[in-house]
Amino acid sequence: MLLVLASAGCGIQETLIVELEDLVVAEVHVQIGGAFLGGNRVMAFLHRTLGYSVPGARVVITRGGTASVELQEADEDACRQERPKNRTRGTCYLASQQAADEFQPGEQLELTIELTQGRTLRSATTIPGEFTLTGIEDGSRCLLPPDTALTVQWSRSNGTWAYVSETLIVGLESSLSGTVASTNEADSLWLLGLSLSASDTTIVFPREFGIFQRFDLDAEIAAQLQKGLTPGSQASVTVTAANRNYANWARGGNFNPSGRVSIPSVTGDGTGVFGATVTRTFEMVVDPDSSGAAYELPACPTS
Repeated sequence: MLLVLASAGCGIQETLIVELEDLVVAEVHVQIGGAFLGGNRVMAFLHRTLGYSVPGARVVITRGGTASVELQEADEDACRQERPKNRTRGTCYLASQQAADEFQPGEQLELTIELTQGRTLRSATTIPGEFTLTGIEDGSRCLLPPDTALTVQWSRSNGTWAYVSETLIVGLESSLSGTVASTNEADSLWLLGLSLSASDTTIVFPREFGIFQRFDLDAEIAAQLQKGLTPGSQASVTVTAANRNYANWARGGNFNPSGRVSIPSVTGDGTGVFGATVTRTFEMVVDPDSSGAAYELPACPTS
């Protein structure tokens, strides 16, 4: 073949092959959970840019410059609860529940990750400050009248870069179709709300949730969300205060709080994020009985 090319007067072009750098990516999150979330979660998901796991690392978080917590290697699925669609291969590290529950809003944290090859990654972050929902106790349930909006308000959280509000509504579709409201997963609707300012501490339920998903919703459901919920439906609501590191890294669909390119907060022999959040949550139900006899719950603060 080389002789044929030479006789034809062809030259062989020089080809530059770029070798991709295989970096370690550390996604470390401290989550101060609401009452429905089963306690705090402190986790690290370590993977490589070429899709490999990172076993045998030593992951240590120091609280306030004194107490240190070492995360232990765990089943990979334990880190996928936050992003079930993320199928990147990696290694999960978790703090014990007892150790995780000692983390408090407002704490300053330092991160050190020692890899088996002698390499080190470092970062620091501050957990957002304490905040409360106005007129609603964390983890409580309340009764919401049909076709009624609820203004959800909360106090400011120091060190917060963005507030992320989410709701999971169950039974809305079946109620609109005239059947008994269902509690199964197929009849659930997840909607996202977002406040891009530390001073933006109000969102109206349900019409200001799902602003990124509105054009993908069924027209009847979208119209109902402008009014409120239907009899027999119910919803859980979470409000999460996210710090700067979290907001700079988090990306997904239309959720790009600080631009489309992730900004890392982990340095050293790799990259990644060391983010922290504080979450508050509550549930509301809409009585299927017009007389209000089906549920004995306090009324949601709609006025």
